[in-house]
Amino acid sequence: MAPRRFVVIGDGIAGATAVETLRANDKEASIVQITGEGEPLYNRVQIKDFAKGEKDEQKCRIHDLKWYEERNVDYHLFTNVTLVDDKNNVVICEDGSRFEYDSLLLATGGLPRPYPVPNGQAEGVHTFWTFADARRIRAAAEASDQAVAIGAGLLGIDLAVIFAKHKCETKYVMRGNRWWREGLNKEGSAIVEGYLKEIGVECVFGETPTHFTVNDRNHVSGVVTDKGVTYPVQAVGAAIGLNMSLRPVAPSNVKTGEGILCNEYLQTSVPNVYAAGDVAQYYDVILNRVNINGSWASAKKQGEVAALNMLHGNKTPFEHVDFYSIDHFEKPVMSVGNILGDEILEGVVAEGVYRRAIFKEGRLIGMVMVGDAKPLPFLKKIIGSRMDVSAIKQDLLKMDFDFKGLAAKATAPKA
Repeated sequence: MAPRRFVVIGDGIAGATAVETLRANDKEASIVQITGEGEPLYNRVQIKDFAKGEKDEQKCRIHDLKWYEERNVDYHLFTNVTLVDDKNNVVICEDGSRFEYDSLLLATGGLPRPYPVPNGQAEGVHTFWTFADARRIRAAAEASDQAVAIGAGLLGIDLAVIFAKHKCETKYVMRGNRWWREGLNKEGSAIVEGYLKEIGVECVFGETPTHFTVNDRNHVSGVVTDKGVTYPVQAVGAAIGLNMSLRPVAPSNVKTGEGILCNEYLQTSVPNVYAAGDVAQYYDVILNRVNINGSWASAKKQGEVAALNMLHGNKTPFEHVDFYSIDHFEKPVMSVGNILGDEILEGVVAEGVYRRAIFKEGRLIGMVMVGDAKPLPFLKKIIGSRMDVSAIKQDLLKMDFDFKGLAAKATAPKA
């Protein structure tokens, strides 16, 4: 038999893990990996530490070119895929190159949305996604005295902290009344706002930037909000979400929604085409609904599961309890599992300690914690077991609740 032909589009942690899994399980297969970036895999989680000036660039790297060579991977940098021809099982690239496949993985990720205001793409206005972005933001922060961060989410707070760490006078502008409205109430946000204030970030709520001013070099010089306030700046960072990279599959039979639609095996509507990472909109067996989650840990697991199913058929469903932490401060800010459910219990459970428990049909499906992380080692097992906690829901907010004991009672769900 001829060696199987695998093509992987993308070299984030999802694509890289897929390649590693494919090669570990099939020594003879032809593996092609294509990325539009100009450098091999790096740790996307750690580039914020590089941008803050706290980590050396080399320590953020994971692979070098030798890694691909040693695994006999046909690796292509600076290569953009323009078309997935699923009828003929071929990937066509912008430079005219073509790669035939038996199985294809789409780990194409997305690109940050530009801020949609006049002068929103002027010099000095930054988005934050790639290592190249991190280098630009670090240089801008080092050279600036005043900066504004926009976007009340997990990347927006990174931008605010990066500017402050470089001693910029930093305004963090948010249109709502608190940071991360999806995950915290006002009390929880207030604790995080205190952490930000300690490092020199001023949170500004209830204001929406309407346009940026520029100087005669088309470099941003001010952020003007709907309250008529102008904040002088030399740098702006905006984080308002991703546009998923769906263009290569637009003419194909691969169905899309917000991302690329796939089942619990990460298989798309085309049987030999799979998706993983930010772009995968998959059926979540824990939540019993369609979900998108491209965090580092989730994307890594998705890459492994997709590759196993490409190799062996759909025998391994993707099942993962995610975890996310913000490590900018001395006290923890973190979430486990999902932040959207049908019931939420939350509050300040001790001085400086906030907890939000998210439930669905009597099961704990997620928890957000600020100021204390003692439940963390046990939550993934509790959530993953899908155990009914209806009788003790209120107890989960007690500071002395025995999460270890509850986890000991958790058992894996029946298939």
